[in-house]
Amino acid sequence: MLSAEEILKLKREYHSLEKRMEKIEKNQRFTIVKLSEQLKKLMMDIESVREKGKNMWNPDRNELIKISKKGAGLYKELNYFEIGVASEFEKGNISEDVGKRFMSVGKLIKHNKMDPAKKEFEYFEEIIELSKRYERSEEEMKENGRSLEREQLRIEKILTAMSELEKETVDLEKVRRYEDLLTNLEKLEKIRGTYIHSLISEPVVELLGDIEKYSLKDYYLSFPGKDEMTELKEFFSEYPSFGKRNADQLCEFFGYSEKKLSYVCPETSRFRRVVMGNKNLFETICSLEKTTFLAVDDENEKIMDFYADRIEGAKEIVERIRELRKEKYSYREEYEKRKRIEKRKEELSKYSKNEMEAELRGIKHLIELLHSDHPR
Repeated sequence: MLSAEEILKLKREYHSLEKRMEKIEKNQRFTIVKLSEQLKKLMMDIESVREKGKNMWNPDRNELIKISKKGAGLYKELNYFEIGVASEFEKGNISEDVGKRFMSVGKLIKHNKMDPAKKEFEYFEEIIELSKRYERSEEEMKENGRSLEREQLRIEKILTAMSELEKETVDLEKVRRYEDLLTNLEKLEKIRGTYIHSLISEPVVELLGDIEKYSLKDYYLSFPGKDEMTELKEFFSEYPSFGKRNADQLCEFFGYSEKKLSYVCPETSRFRRVVMGNKNLFETICSLEKTTFLAVDDENEKIMDFYADRIEGAKEIVERIRELRKEKYSYREEYEKRKRIEKRKEELSKYSKNEMEAELRGIKHLIELLHSDHPR
């Protein structure tokens, strides 16, 4: 960003160029520059062709014809240029003096007087250069103005955000109660984890007994039905070496070959039908905590009752959850509001309000300086 001194320097240069540009009629500038650039290119091309012809040693006939045709084409373009100059004069796009200067340069070129033509063209060369410098200076002024305005907008947005943040209020009691609800739900999650861990650590025969005893199928449909349960219990009672293992240990037998399995269970086909037929069940039990089994949901009364009635230490937690959930949406709204405010405060903490206000005053001064009518 420019300083005040740099802006003044830029404005002085711009106004200096502007005064010089004023010597050229405003409605003629574009046409004069356009015609000047056309004539400059023609002069360069014609001089290039002439030099090429001079520097060729013993050229063949075809090459001479080629150069001659190119030269003739360029002189034809010069004629068209002069017609264009006359047309622009008739339209009032250039003055008589400017038109005569263009024609004078063209005449000198035709008479093979390139050096005098260049000397005469210096007038237009200065106009081309002046026009380019003026355009660059004007664009630099505009770009600096845009840059300052963008910075002004950025600072104003920050100050507005700071002001709005100061007006924000939060019901801290509601926030506290929602945090209390979250804490108790978290406690219940830990109780669930402990309970599931105790289940999957049990020997499978005891686990099946618990599934029946506590009607756990009501809470997770993937548990076996009555007929499957009967078959499994009969098998494990006949083969207690399997029944005393937990689900994870039991799953190790699923990879046994027929021969290896026969050493521990003569009825291999029965094992595969009854136990491996429930392979998904035992594999699911190993990762039961990742399933929806007894997933904590404060709005599910059946789940809440299970924890309160059947798991030690959960009753008071459930009661507290039920008390707090009555207004939980109102509590959560304030909780989320505080989080948003704290996040915004953190984002704005790197700014000083006093410094931003001072910077804004400085920016406005620079914009005013840039847009003032005259340089100081």
